[in-house]
Amino acid sequence: MSDLIDQSLKLKREILDADPDERLSYEAPLGKLIALMQEQDISVPAEIRDLHEELVNEMIESQFNNMPV
Repeated sequence: MSDLIDQSLKLKREILDADPDERLSYEAPLGKLIALMQEQDISVPAEIRDLHEELVNEMIESQFNNMPV
């Protein structure tokens, strides 16, 4: 059980250390890890949920940045 929490914290560190242009590529793996934790009734740490929400928001924002005006 704590293995998934450890994985999520390791992934969080990778995301925070990643180049800003590469951060969005971590949204899907982090989302899958969160889903796996939820399936196993493991409480997802707030810092991990917040980071995933931040990545989702960045992804949405990036889609609008590429829209022609």
